[in-house]
Amino acid sequence: MKLSNELIAHLGLLSRLELSDQDVNEMQDKLQSILGYIERIQNIDTNNVPPFTISSKDKGWRDDIDLETDDLTRELILENFPDRVNNLLNTPGVFKNSK
Repeated sequence: MKLSNELIAHLGLLSRLELSDQDVNEMQDKLQSILGYIERIQNIDTNNVPPFTISSKDKGWRDDIDLETDDLTRELILENFPDRVNNLLNTPGVFKNSK
């Protein structure tokens, strides 16, 4: 699959990256190389390979823990955040087009 400059620029926009024409060309070469490698991997015969799974507990992952924050730390975070609504941090939407 050949990646066009337009597709790379669109991926950059979705990723919220400002890509110059030179960046687009470099990314095109790098992504083309990655896709070529993935294609090689997809052609490997794995029919006789048994499935392998590890549960998350076997990996040593810990349970999420809520950490208490003192009022001063909380206020410093809120004061230094560029955009907030009341006591919440307001971040750009992931699926909104910012341009």
